[in-house]
Amino acid sequence: MKATTIIGGVTVILVAGALVGTIVHSSDEGAAQAAITVFDPFAAGHGAMVQEPWLNPSVFHSDKAYMVAAIASQTDAGASDASFIGGDDRLVAHLKERMVPHVVAGIGWLKPPVVHFVVDEQGAATRLQLVKTSGNEDLDAQLLRAVSGMPRWNPAEDAGGRTVAQAFEFKVVQAACDQQAPAAPTLKVSMYDVPLTDREAAMKHPYDIEFELKQTGAGMYTLITTMKLHGGSFYVSPNARRDFKGKFHVEVANHDHLVLEDGFAETPRSMEVVDPHPFIDGTVNWVNVDTRFEHMLTVNSSEDFEIGGKYRFTIEPKCTLEEVPFIIRQRAGVLTIEKWKC
Repeated sequence: MKATTIIGGVTVILVAGALVGTIVHSSDEGAAQAAITVFDPFAAGHGAMVQEPWLNPSVFHSDKAYMVAAIASQTDAGASDASFIGGDDRLVAHLKERMVPHVVAGIGWLKPPVVHFVVDEQGAATRLQLVKTSGNEDLDAQLLRAVSGMPRWNPAEDAGGRTVAQAFEFKVVQAACDQQAPAAPTLKVSMYDVPLTDREAAMKHPYDIEFELKQTGAGMYTLITTMKLHGGSFYVSPNARRDFKGKFHVEVANHDHLVLEDGFAETPRSMEVVDPHPFIDGTVNWVNVDTRFEHMLTVNSSEDFEIGGKYRFTIEPKCTLEEVPFIIRQRAGVLTIEKWKC
């Protein structure tokens, strides 16, 4: 079964299929740590239930694990996105055929790899960049070879019918048909009842937030945010499925010059738990360790500009709604970000 989903102007190709081939699993030596915030997937047995960002290597045997997304779609009337000659099924088959033989026994749990590439005006895959590693250098190298060795595409066209380059993202996700998300464990002690390691720090200086922009391509950047916690403080992850007013969130003012994509990476990835405290009384993703967030940002203008934005979250147990403003400036083609009025 094949489906194409449009998410925020990004075309995502999903091709679903049954899990086939020999199941490859990690060693049974060791066991997962009992603590919610400490987990070593490489020490987990084959029967362990593991959430992303860790991948059971068996997902490489499933068509559904391979996803290709147009980072910037051609949205003008008459324009068209690049397309793989032979269709989406053939694209996934090409990638899968070149990846599965390299998923060898004992490879261990992996991280979801991500590769960015550009389909140029002639339909060739160029400007490859490994954005996120699988944790295995040999597998990363083969991933790049599989993308660079793709047959030519039908290149994108602008509204005037001229062929243009278009950026794409290829990633492998934990999406094998027979895998079910594990049930969220219930905390024996609510996060609100966990003793603080330093009450004065948690009340007076509970966190530090740092951010920077890293260019990944022409007009493409990654907004890297690091949240450092002090004294036992914590907050709700943006990955939490329930709607919390104080969930960690970053936004920029609506503007034609740049777009902050909705998707993001969270490292380490928070886990969903059930917190019995009356304030929560259900599932939540708590963040109580230093964490890095990565958001994709696309610049659509060569003009000079200044655009404001802010981080917004409730820091616990101080229970204050924090807003950290920032300004993104472009001057002579150079993009910078800095705190604003702080």
